[in-house]
Amino acid sequence: MAPTPDQQDFYEKHGFYITDSHYILRPEVIESNFYAWRSTGDVKYLDRASQVIQNINRYLSVNSAYAGIEDVNSANSNKINDMESFWFAETLKYLYVT
Repeated sequence: MAPTPDQQDFYEKHGFYITDSHYILRPEVIESNFYAWRSTGDVKYLDRASQVIQNINRYLSVNSAYAGIEDVNSANSNKINDMESFWFAETLKYLYVT
């Protein structure tokens, strides 16, 4: 399926576009950020990890846990009532080691 005009505009600016707006606390982007920091030593990757932590606390925090969200494009997205085990095993690990 071809990208929508909005996706194409986003692609032109960022080099990728979003095909699914759910976020279920997966680690891949944070893991990639860690490897980029280790490979280059560029502090921009440390800054990005810090921003991730701030946004996790701002958008994903619920009572005594963290929840995924249905739409990353909305600051008022509904939460997903689930916290996967890889949240601790991988997502938080890569933030910690960065």
